[in-house]
Amino acid sequence: MSSSQDVVHRNATLAEDLAKTGSTLQPEQRVGGASDRIQIETLRRDLQEASQRLEKLKEERAKVESEAIHYRNLAGKMEADLRSLSDAYNSLEQSNLQLENEVKALKKEGHSTFPDVEAIKSEAREEAQKESEGELNDLLVCLGQEQSKVDKLSARLLELGEDVDKLLEGIGDDAGAAGGAEDEEDDE
Repeated sequence: MSSSQDVVHRNATLAEDLAKTGSTLQPEQRVGGASDRIQIETLRRDLQEASQRLEKLKEERAKVESEAIHYRNLAGKMEADLRSLSDAYNSLEQSNLQLENEVKALKKEGHSTFPDVEAIKSEAREEAQKESEGELNDLLVCLGQEQSKVDKLSARLLELGEDVDKLLEGIGDDAGAAGGAEDEEDDE
């Protein structure tokens, strides 16, 4: 036999063997390769979409945290302003007490040419109280607006899965301690 006849004979034998046993790849295996490729592409697209959503959420979270810090700082400034106003009021009260003591001392010495001190004190108190109430009301309105903003930001942070209580931990502790000391002074 020649070499070409050997190749023809060999091909015929292989064809018979293949016909008897069927294809070495089962139909499920041949389809599986295409199915695997489709599944891999789908998973790749899903991963890319999830990555994009994650990046967008990270950007939103950073923005919300930045706003929270801004409003926290603003609330701190408002608290400082309120403390300042309270200190000024306490200073006025001390000045008033000192003046009352001076008036009493002068009355004891026998000076009777004083105008009606009680009327003047009452008028000064009313005027100071009106002025303080106006400023206090303005601060309370601002504080209410800031609290509303904090509530909205807290809700958004909760939606993003943040622990709002942990973020707000320690905020206002200094103001609470200072306010307690002022309350004690007022009681005296």
